[in-house]
Amino acid sequence: MNFLRWLTLMAAGFVLALPLAAQPSGKDMQITVYSDGVSCPAGCDAHVVFNAADNGTGNAHLPGTANATCVKDSACRICFDAQLTQCMDVMYRREGPAPGRFDFTPAFFDSACARTDIPARLASECATLKANAGQWADRVNCIREPADPKCIDLMTRANQAKAVDEPKYRKCVAMGEASYNASQPDAEKRALDCAYEKTPTGGNPPGKWRKLLPGACLPGTYVGPYGTDCCSGVLLVDFSLGVECSQYYRK
Repeated sequence: MNFLRWLTLMAAGFVLALPLAAQPSGKDMQITVYSDGVSCPAGCDAHVVFNAADNGTGNAHLPGTANATCVKDSACRICFDAQLTQCMDVMYRREGPAPGRFDFTPAFFDSACARTDIPARLASECATLKANAGQWADRVNCIREPADPKCIDLMTRANQAKAVDEPKYRKCVAMGEASYNASQPDAEKRALDCAYEKTPTGGNPPGKWRKLLPGACLPGTYVGPYGTDCCSGVLLVDFSLGVECSQYYRK
């Protein structure tokens, strides 16, 4: 259709029905936290991980696009809500949890919750964390204050456990899991890039999950008694991890 013909049709009241581009769909995403030590990429800096099924959707896509796939170790546009109106750019590090979840590091919450320009869903999550974490506000944060009399014994044991396990972790990484495990009794064998025990002892009764081992926690962080995460001394996040980190906050 030439331009003059188009003008004639428009003047006569005709409107051309042009196909509209498909709009990306979204869903309400769950906001969670993870802190698994050396298994956490980039030193567990402020970043997000999420399932591959959510990558390249309205909820997670390359900035400046509608649904292009986010690239590891690059900025990613994430949207927390089904309407895709509550969005922000965050560093994306790798694939992570089950679909429908944004899993953030303690460093992310530590920085994001101090800001005033974050999306409402995240701001609400931060407010809830702050309100709930107030239950521990009058406790001694032993990770941040290890010399406090209430913390000395606990932190001595925690540091000793790390000191014993770190050489085992490094040796396992250097040899490779298969070679390392071949020379170890079952109780000493390691899994998941040497960071976790191979024979699950987590749970009551034991055997429900593999525990994260002390030497796999990054400097200044410590695994809790249930072996699910490394506690960081960041009050908001440690409180969200519940009983795993409660021992590091002494009354």
